[in-house]
Amino acid sequence: MSAHLATANRLMHLAAVVRGRAHHPQRFMVETLAGAIEDAAIAIRQTPVDEPDQLPQAATDVLREATGLLTEHDFMIPAVIIGYATAPVTGVLPQMEPLQAVSVQLARQDADLRARRTALVEHGHLNARDEEVLDAALTGLIVLHRKHERLAAAVAVDNDRPCNRGKAPADLAH
Repeated sequence: MSAHLATANRLMHLAAVVRGRAHHPQRFMVETLAGAIEDAAIAIRQTPVDEPDQLPQAATDVLREATGLLTEHDFMIPAVIIGYATAPVTGVLPQMEPLQAVSVQLARQDADLRARRTALVEHGHLNARDEEVLDAALTGLIVLHRKHERLAAAVAVDNDRPCNRGKAPADLAH
């Protein structure tokens, strides 16, 4: 499967996952988001590209719209998930950066989430031909990144406590 077809496939599956997992008080917004993701997949399938590592402009435009929706509204889906879908073409896989927690407990939670993300990616589940495995991988990444976002907020509060200010991040090597 070419990188463009792999990206289109991931986007179509992501749209289905969004329809099943996204939450918004106005249900039509979920359909708008899923529709934008599907439109990007369709544009990729229908538009020839001159550069192997670039998406067609029509796909880029609707993905920008989808990313904007995810950023501006809380669908309970992190915007970073789109990067996992487009990675076969762009060659850029989203990362989950360490949170620099000073608390050992929070640092362990951070390390666990990052390890689980790495395992999901490195086991090739995003490249699975089995649709259920691909859907589960996308869902898992959504859950992991959402938990990481919430943990980042907790780490920010904990690191800002007077007793923790200026401390180095916890060292889990011991």
